[in-house]
Amino acid sequence: MSRSYRFDRFELRPAERLLYVQGEPAPLGSRAIDLLLALVERHGCLVTKHELMDLVWPGVVVEENNLQVQVSTLRKVLGARSIVTVPGRGYRFVEPVIVDTGLPTSAPPTARTVDSVEALWAAATSDSPLSVLPAMPSRILGRDRDLAALEDLADRPVVSIVGPGGIGKTALALAAAHAGQRRHRDGAVWVELAAISDPALVVTVVAQALGLPANADAPLASLVVGLKPLNVLLVLDNAEHLLESVGALVKALIEAAPEVHVLVTSQLALKVPAEQVFRLNALSVPEHGASTEEAMSHGAVALFVDQAQAADRRFLLSDSNVAMVIALCHRLDGVALAIKLAAARMPLLGLQGIWMRLDERFRLLASRNAQTLLPARHQTLLAALEWSHELLGEPEQTVFRRLSVFSGGFSLALASAVTSDEQLDEWAVIDLLGELVDRSLVSVDATLEGADAPRYRLLESTLAFAELKLAGSSEREFLERQHAHAVAELMERSYDDYWAMPDAVWLNTYGPEIDNVRKALEWARAHDPALAVALVGSASALFLLLGLAPECRQHGLAFQAQAESMQASAASVRYWVERSRLHWGISNGLMYEFALRAARQCREIGDQRGLYMALRCQAGSGVVSQEDALGLLDEMARLEHPGWPVRLKLQRLLAEVGVLKAGDFMVEARLVCETLLIRAQAAGLDAVVSATLSDLATVSLALGETEAAIRACRKLLSRGRLRRDNFVLHALAIVASASLIQGDAHQARGSLTDFVAASRSRDWEWLGLYSGLLALLAAVEGRHEAAARVLGHADQAYRQLGSRDAQALKARAQAKALIQRALDASAIERLSAEGAGMDPETLCAWALAREDA
Repeated sequence: MSRSYRFDRFELRPAERLLYVQGEPAPLGSRAIDLLLALVERHGCLVTKHELMDLVWPGVVVEENNLQVQVSTLRKVLGARSIVTVPGRGYRFVEPVIVDTGLPTSAPPTARTVDSVEALWAAATSDSPLSVLPAMPSRILGRDRDLAALEDLADRPVVSIVGPGGIGKTALALAAAHAGQRRHRDGAVWVELAAISDPALVVTVVAQALGLPANADAPLASLVVGLKPLNVLLVLDNAEHLLESVGALVKALIEAAPEVHVLVTSQLALKVPAEQVFRLNALSVPEHGASTEEAMSHGAVALFVDQAQAADRRFLLSDSNVAMVIALCHRLDGVALAIKLAAARMPLLGLQGIWMRLDERFRLLASRNAQTLLPARHQTLLAALEWSHELLGEPEQTVFRRLSVFSGGFSLALASAVTSDEQLDEWAVIDLLGELVDRSLVSVDATLEGADAPRYRLLESTLAFAELKLAGSSEREFLERQHAHAVAELMERSYDDYWAMPDAVWLNTYGPEIDNVRKALEWARAHDPALAVALVGSASALFLLLGLAPECRQHGLAFQAQAESMQASAASVRYWVERSRLHWGISNGLMYEFALRAARQCREIGDQRGLYMALRCQAGSGVVSQEDALGLLDEMARLEHPGWPVRLKLQRLLAEVGVLKAGDFMVEARLVCETLLIRAQAAGLDAVVSATLSDLATVSLALGETEAAIRACRKLLSRGRLRRDNFVLHALAIVASASLIQGDAHQARGSLTDFVAASRSRDWEWLGLYSGLLALLAAVEGRHEAAARVLGHADQAYRQLGSRDAQALKARAQAKALIQRALDASAIERLSAEGAGMDPETLCAWALAREDA
C-alpha cells in the first residue's frame, strides 16, 4: 500500500510526487514537493534551515534564498499559516496530518576532517604571486576553532562570515586570507568596501584592487572576463550596506569564473547560489568562579588581558582580579570591539573604574587614541551600532527599538504580543524579527528541553543602544503597558499549566521569563495595582519553584492593601491562596489568615478549585485543632474531582501528612508519604517529591530512625542544590537534628553552618522555625551564654510564627533544659532578653561562635 498524507483539503502522495487539492493535482515543481514532504513528515516539529537544505538539495550547495522561494510557493497553494516561520531557526508545518503508513528516516550527513590550526598559521607567512593583503595581526585570540572551520570550507566558491558589528569578522577573514593564500595560484586580494556608499562603484573598486581594467560601458562583464583565467581568493570586507551589488558580482563570478573563491564579511548573508554562511559568535567567556588558568583559555579573557597589557604593561591577570575580569567580559557579551575599547581605558581608570562605569558604556567604550587603527565606525561602540542601525529599514528599526522593553530575553509569542500594532501585525513582526536575527542584532538562544520554541535576546550593549532609540521615540509608555499586560496573560497560562505539567518542562518553558515578570510588576506598581495583584498570584509558582519565595512574599506584601479593597474574583482568590502557601513555615498565623480570606471569597464566587487549595492551606497551617483539621480534609475529599490534574489532587495528601504529624500519627504519616512519593515521581512533580522527602525525613526522625532520616535528607540535598529547592533548608536542619541525637556535634555544626548560609541567601527563610536547633548546638558544645541568647531569639520567633512543629519544639525544650542546668535564672532572663532583640546576622554569629565571648 502506498503511503499518503492528508490534511485540510489536500492529499500528498510521495510515490506519485504529487499534491492533490480536492482531487486535482497542484502545479508544484519537484523541489517544492521535496520541501513539502520534508515538512509534512515532521509535522508539528521545528525543521531547521540546514536540515531542509540537506533534505531538499542533498549534496548540492544552494543559497538560503532558494529555500525561502520554495516556502513562499507552498504558502500560495496551502495558505499562509500552514507553514510557520521560526525566525533565525527554520520552519514548522502546523496543519493536523493523517498518516496512512510509516515513514523512513534520512541518514545524517558525514563530517569533514579539520586540519590543524598550526598548519594554517605556518602557511600564512608564504608569498603568493598576486596577494594584496593588509598586514596580518601578530595573533588572533580565541578564534582557533573558527579559523580551522573556515579552512574546512576552503573548497566552497563563496563563504560569508556573518555577525554583528565589532564581533571580529574582519580580523578572522584577514587571518584566514593570509593562511589560505597559498592554495590559490594567483594568491589573495583584499577589498575594503566600508568607505563606498555608491553601489555602482563596487565593480570598479574590485577591479582596481586586482589591477584589472574596468570597461565603463560594461564594468561587471569586463571584470568577469579579466578574472576568468585567475585562481584567486577575493576577500570583500564589510559588504552589508552593498548587498545587492556585491551579490550580483559574486553570482556572476560563480557562474563564469570557477577558480575564483570569494570570502565576504557582512552583517547579513548575500543570499546567492552556492553561498556558505559562516555565522561568527562572540568570544567564549568562562563561567563565574573559574581559575586564572582556566579563564585565560577563553578568548574573551585572553583578548582583554592582551589589550590591557598593550595599554598598561603593568597589568597582570591574577587570582585577585580574575573574577572581575570574567564579570566584565560577561557584561561585554564577549564582543571583541567592546573588549578592546574597555581594555584601552586601563591606564586611566583601572579595572575597578572600568567596571563602575559600564552603565555609561557608550562614553566609556570610545577610543581616545587619535592614531587608532580602527575604522571610524568602530572607534566607538555607539558608532558601530549606529552603522548597523542605519542599514535597517524603518519597520526593522521599529521592531528593534521596541524589543528593548524586554528584560532577560523574550519568546516569539511575547515579541509578537508586545511589538505588534495596527501597522505591524503578528506575521510582519515574525518576518522582521527574522531579519534582525539574520543581521545578528538579535541572538537566538538554545531551546531548553521541553520548551516549545527558542528564545531571543539582545546582547547587553545592543540592548542599551535599542533603549536609547526607544527613549528618542514616543512609544515607551505604550510599550511598557503592552509588555506588562502580555506578561500577565503569559503568567495566567503558566499558572494553569503549573498544575498539569512536570516541573522540569514547566520551568524550562516559563522560568526564563522571571526578569520580564519583575519588570511587569515594577510597571504595575506605579500604573495598575489591580494588575499587580493578579500577577503576584499567577507568578507565585514561578518564584516558588525558582527558590525565590522571599522575593515573592515582598511583592505580595506591597500590594496587600490593593487586594484587600478588591471584590472577590479568580485573581483575588489566587492572590490570597498563593500568599498563604508562601507563608508556610514563616508565619502560621498569616498562612491561616490568608487561607481563610481566600476560602470566604471562593464560597462567594463558587470557585471549587480555589476553595480546595484554601482548605489545604488552613489544614496545613498548624493553627487549627486536630479535629478541625480532619474536618477540613474531609471537605477537601468531597470537593475533589476525578478530572483534576495530579498535582492539585496530591495537595490533600500533603495536607494529610501534616495533620497526621501534628497528631503524632507517624506510622500512618509514613504510609501516606510513600503513596505521595510514587505518584509525584510518576508525574515528574519534583517540588512535591522534595516536600515528601522532607516529610519522610521528619517522620523517620520522630520514629527514632535517624539513619533513615539522614538518607532521605541526602537525597533531598542532592536534588535541591541543583534546583535551588527551598526544602534544602529543611533537609539541613533535619540532618543537624539527627546528628545531635547521634551525639555527633561536629556533623551537626557543619549542617547548621550550611543552613545559615542557605537561609541568608533566602532572606533568612525558616531561620525562626529552626533557631531552637541553633540554641541546642550551642548548649551541647557547652557555650551556655550563647545558647541562652539564641534561645531568647527562638522564643520570640516561635511566638510570631505560631509554630507547632514537633522537632523544632523538642530541640527548643532540650536546649532550655541544658541552659537551666548551667546558668541561674537571672542570667538566663538577661541573656534571653538580649537575644530577643538580635538581628539574624548577629544571632547566627553567636550560635556558631567557637566559644562564648
